Parts: sequence; structure tokens; C-alpha cells
Amino acid sequence: MFFNNLSLMTGEKHKQHRRLIQPAFHKQQIIQYCNDMVTLTHQLLDDWQDRSVIDLNLEMKNLTQRIAVKTLFGIYNEIELNHVSILIERMTKSLPLVALVPINFPGTPYYRTLRIAEQLDVFIQSLIEQKRAQSDSNATDILVSLIDAYDEDGAKLSDEELIGHTFSLFVAGHETTANALTWAIFLLCQHPKVLVDLLDELAGTLHGNPPTIEKLPKLPLLEGIVKETLRLLPPASIGTRITNAPCNLGGFDLPNGSNIIFSQFITHRLPELYDNPDHFQPERWATLKRSPYEYLPFSAGPHMCIGWSFAMQELKVVLATLLQQYRFSVIPNTKIEPNLLMRPKYGMPMQLFRQDYRFQQVSVRGSINQLVDFPVN
Repeated sequence: MFFNNLSLMTGEKHKQHRRLIQPAFHKQQIIQYCNDMVTLTHQLLDDWQDRSVIDLNLEMKNLTQRIAVKTLFGIYNEIELNHVSILIERMTKSLPLVALVPINFPGTPYYRTLRIAEQLDVFIQSLIEQKRAQSDSNATDILVSLIDAYDEDGAKLSDEELIGHTFSLFVAGHETTANALTWAIFLLCQHPKVLVDLLDELAGTLHGNPPTIEKLPKLPLLEGIVKETLRLLPPASIGTRITNAPCNLGGFDLPNGSNIIFSQFITHRLPELYDNPDHFQPERWATLKRSPYEYLPFSAGPHMCIGWSFAMQELKVVLATLLQQYRFSVIPNTKIEPNLLMRPKYGMPMQLFRQDYRFQQVSVRGSINQLVDFPVN
């Protein structure tokens, strides 16, 4: 069940499923998720009170994982929330090994993954049955929206499809957002002037309070910082498509069924599209307009990430909440290198301080220095 993925569907089946899933990411629905994002981020802040050093990427991954579980399943019980998060985390870690050694024998990754999948199947199936029985009109989680969704012909998602889609949405949603948050905070640490300007904007608009849906549109620099982070270090740096008819691309004739690989990372650094493409310049987005195929951190076209507006809201809410409370400082001489999935290969060790505005760029090692032109101290 867990290997049912919307992005792998083609034709009418893909269109039908996308229509059924879309209501879960309608603007009014996403507004309801904002409170969950703020609450869980404040819980993380409470956990940091007695800590001075963290692996930022690990902390962001734990946070976005909890946000994904809460908004997907509507789970409020802390024990249950942690249990599901751990199961899905184990599942996602096992998948690369499953692809390498697809042998169902005790002790193998494939065998262990199937056992985890069985537990998740049982758990999500029981949740589906509970939510159908309760018929709670006030429920706002994504699973309820998927259960209630039907198209113009009255077709609904089967239980197997519901389970597959919730898992796919979880995998697609939490790790990429965690990486984007990590890079955004890192880039701000290395650009103190931008960070000061952002904190001034947050103070002038939020006055120390948590961000709200009404206030987010009044934070243009925050929006620019998120967009610029996704341009420079897009969490999805490579995408693929399969031709459904013979076509000509860049002077090459391609038959039906050809695999095409494209790179958001390369597109976002084309000098004909972006001045100083290797510089972190959030202010560019105050006036810059780019087409969906020139700026595509969430891909583009019919297969564009359906949760893009959810992700943008989460990035802004979490950043605004964290940065008002804490100052982050990269540990000097840390080796910072994005891997192919744009995850920091060696983590992101950070020192934590209560927000005191004492910002200072530090020297770091690694390939990040070839990917970003940092300002000279």
C-alpha cells in the first residue's frame, strides 16, 4: 500500500486523484493548519531552554515530522504522535536499502520494512474507520479531507489509496521542508544585515507575538528570504518527466516514453534569469517576477507539488517563530556540504542563544563556499 505514489501516476488516473486530493490543500483548509504549526514550534522552543548546541537539521526534521503527522492525521495525543512519527521515520530510512536488496527474508531491510508497513497499515486503517464513524464536521486534518473527497462522478479514494497518499504526502512534505528551514537559517546567519532587517520587520509587524495568517502577507522580506533560499538551495534539485508522445526538445527528437531529467538547481542559477545568481539577495523578490518554468522549487505543470502553499506557510511560520526567540550561530570551521538531496551531508551544528542581535558571520569549510558567494567580513 505504501508504494502508491501520486507522482508516479499518469493520464486520467493522476488527474482524478489530484482532483480528489486538492481540497485538502485549499487555501481555507491550510489556514486551519497554522495554529498547529505555531503550537508545535513553541513546544520545540521549550525543549531548547536548557540547550546551547543543536544539530539544526535534525531539530528541523523532528519539527516538520511532527507538523506533518499532526496535520495529516489530526493526532493530538503526544504518545500517539511520537509513535507514528517514529514508525514513519524508520520506514523512510529503510526505503533506499529496500531498493538495493529487495529480499523478503528475516533480518533483511526489506523484511523489517514490510513489518513496519504492516503496523502503519493497521494504524492508519483504524484511524480511517474512527474518522468515518465520528463524522466530525470540525475536523480539519488532511486525512478527513481525503476521506470526504469525491469527484463529479461520485468516485472516492479507496482505503488502500488513502493509506498510500497519506504516506506519500508525509514523505514529500517533511524532509524537504526541514532542509529548506535549515538552509534559510544558515544563510541568514551568514548574512547578518539581512537578518537584522528581517527581525526589524518581524518586530514591527508581530510585536513579539506568534505569526498569524493575517500577518504573514505583511512580511515581504520574510517571503523574499524563503523564495531566495528555495532558489539558491532548492530541496528538490532534480526532477524527472516521461514523454507521453514523440516530441522535439532542444533540437533532439525524443520518442514516446523517453525519460527527461531537469534541474531546478541549474535553472535557478542561470545568469540570464537572475543577476548575481550565486548571491543570497532576498530583496530581488520585491520586484522580480519569473514564470513557473523559470522559478520552480515545487516543480511546475500538472505534476507540480500539490502541497506547495502548505510548505510556504510552514516555512514562514516556523522561521518567524524561531528567529524572534533565538539567535543561531554556526560553529566556526564546520564542514557544510549539501548532498544530492540538498540535505547537509554532515549536519548543521549550531550554537543557541536567546535573541540578542549579536550577529556575526563565521568561516565555514566545504562545498557550500563554491555554491554561495558570501559577503566579505
